Amino acid sequence: MYIRKPLLFIAALTLSAPALLAGGLSKYKNWPNSPQGYFMTNAERAEWKASVKSDEEAEQFVKKFIESRGPGFVDDVAKRAEMADKHLSVAGRAGSLTTRGKLVILFGPPSSFNVVTREAKATASGSADMYQNIDSGGGGRGGGGSLGPSVGEMAQAAQRSQMGGTTVQDYSFTYKAGVLPVKQAKDLVVVVEVRPGDGTDRIDDRKVAAQLDDLFEAAAQARLAAAKK
Repeated sequence: MYIRKPLLFIAALTLSAPALLAGGLSKYKNWPNSPQGYFMTNAERAEWKASVKSDEEAEQFVKKFIESRGPGFVDDVAKRAEMADKHLSVAGRAGSLTTRGKLVILFGPPSSFNVVTREAKATASGSADMYQNIDSGGGGRGGGGSLGPSVGEMAQAAQRSQMGGTTVQDYSFTYKAGVLPVKQAKDLVVVVEVRPGDGTDRIDDRKVAAQLDDLFEAAAQARLAAAKK
């Protein structure tokens, strides 16, 4: 009796393991943070999080998503991603998978752009501040619904800061008010702080980061609305 139960339990685990491993996301795990995924609305992101649990479900979602964006969507996004990779890649990190790449892919080329190299402030809080990236689900400082860095992540960030020196680059993007998806009283200026050692980036201005969240949503909604016309 006591011998058979463990054996039966092990057998049940062995039989169920393939089914457990079959679920989950692998191929489409990072799709929401890809150039195509940038165009997801908040409602679509909520749907993905709630209902997409396997690659099969993800494939159906992505197919429906692309169809809803109309002809030419895939090619258009690919061209913008290629432009971001060509001009915004740093230290081997693809520009299309960064905050600065997301700007170009959702809003198009800026009306003006420049890069300034400067020394970063060598403070304890600054060195431990995580640089949020597109490929890790963030769109800037505190963006993307992140719960924030763990203690371990902050320690790693601090170590990278000490090892990588104090030089950072400010990528400044200016968009004319008239080209943005929502009417603005003045031009939008976004400064993205980039670490040249590994290509990670962040938006240090919380007000601008919050404004971008709204504009990103508006750009996604505008693309969807245009396809329905």
